[in-house]
Amino acid sequence: KREGFHIYPEEHSPKAAAISSAILPGLGQAYNKKYWKIPIVYAGLATAGYFIYYNYTIYNNFRTAYILQTDGDSTTNLSSFDVWYITGKQTINLSGYESSALQTVQNQYRNYTDLSVIIAAGIYALNILDAVVDAHFYNFDVSDNLSFNVKPYLLPGINTASRGGLSLTLTFR
Repeated sequence: KREGFHIYPEEHSPKAAAISSAILPGLGQAYNKKYWKIPIVYAGLATAGYFIYYNYTIYNNFRTAYILQTDGDSTTNLSSFDVWYITGKQTINLSGYESSALQTVQNQYRNYTDLSVIIAAGIYALNILDAVVDAHFYNFDVSDNLSFNVKPYLLPGINTASRGGLSLTLTFR
């Protein structure tokens, strides 16, 4: 028996894995000693975060361009804006866009932003679910001391017709 203060319970706990992954993504995987999964969790979250940034940047600039174009003041105008990529930046030129086109693109990228946030939340939830499932199987025995037998059987009927079927037997040793 362990003495003193411990953050985690003595028994391997799915609840502790879930709380760990909820507080810090990947911590539940570390608790389960599945360290190779941590980079996958962070790569998924980073990719989702990038797409949230990318889609929101385009949405916000098209929204600003639409507001400036429809405010009735001809001196206010957004002619272009930059979107940063990992390897550089792209300048998006807004000349030639009518108000309706600006609004259409704005709505499209708002939907893309919403979808990116939903995907990020899904990755976060999968991180927690993966930690819980791994914690449940942490002490699972995968040795060769398991056997599985399938045998046909016949159940004779006295006043009814006989019935047949299969008997399935799983043996743990």
